[in-house]
Amino acid sequence: MTNEKSMWPDEYIDLDAASQWVVSACGRETDSPEILQTKRWGVTARFGSVVLKASFTPLFPQVTEVHALLERIVPEGGPRLITSEMVDGQLWTLFEHLQGATAEEVGTPGALEATARELARVQAAVAKLDLTRLPVFDVRRVPGALLEDDLSDQPVELVQWLRDAQPALQLDADALADVPPSLDHPDVNGSNAIMRDDGRAILLDWEEATVGCPLFSLDRLLAEAHELSAVETVRDVYLDTLRGGGSEQVERAMRLVPLKLAHEFRAYARALGWPHPHTRMTTRLLELAQRRSTDGYLNAWLSDLLAP
Repeated sequence: MTNEKSMWPDEYIDLDAASQWVVSACGRETDSPEILQTKRWGVTARFGSVVLKASFTPLFPQVTEVHALLERIVPEGGPRLITSEMVDGQLWTLFEHLQGATAEEVGTPGALEATARELARVQAAVAKLDLTRLPVFDVRRVPGALLEDDLSDQPVELVQWLRDAQPALQLDADALADVPPSLDHPDVNGSNAIMRDDGRAILLDWEEATVGCPLFSLDRLLAEAHELSAVETVRDVYLDTLRGGGSEQVERAMRLVPLKLAHEFRAYARALGWPHPHTRMTTRLLELAQRRSTDGYLNAWLSDLLAP
């Protein structure tokens, strides 16, 4: 879903206006922007000690509420949100910039273990807080949510598999409903974890989080651990810290999470006005769910299905 560029997206956002907004929020002059990433719906840029995220199409309006929860955790669960504001229909947010190498740059199993430990710490703490003001994706809805969509763009045999698998998938979902709901961060990976000198990781990009089954957040992290032959180690570090599930629940969650992601991706594509609702990615995620249902998640990874 990423379309990286190096140029400021002037057709969507005026650089001078953005710079002035950052200066006003900080109460002082800032450095010239360093573009970190652009996507079809937004830009992320560093202005010295702060990071601006401007969403042309606000897909994640829950950012303020999510970070309000993270700030209640000791130590805080993410970078400090300085301010946020709707500007001409766009959502502008300003965060503190965190120094340090990412877990991806460190490239060791230990860095991924630290990421898993921090993810579980935050989720365990947040599960005890009031989550009523955040969007919810009830795990019990996951098996059938995709079938409520128009899947005429998908292979008939995959849609039929999904229909036939509903009883078994619903058993998974009902079992996972016993895991206390918390923040489900759909993009936990090594590039979204900043390593600190004390060995702790701090997770970024929490604004995409919703309330749901916390175990879903392991999907991308375990995929990276797979590349380092460290899946079981990273999983066990996470479970030891979360204290709200076991390896069987992880297995169930990994069978369901491709269906949840496909549902969300299609919703995002429509919100952005794309002509196709992530057709190819939906197919790959359906294939992943099918393979995990037959072979187990340890033998089925999205990267293998996306490979040329």
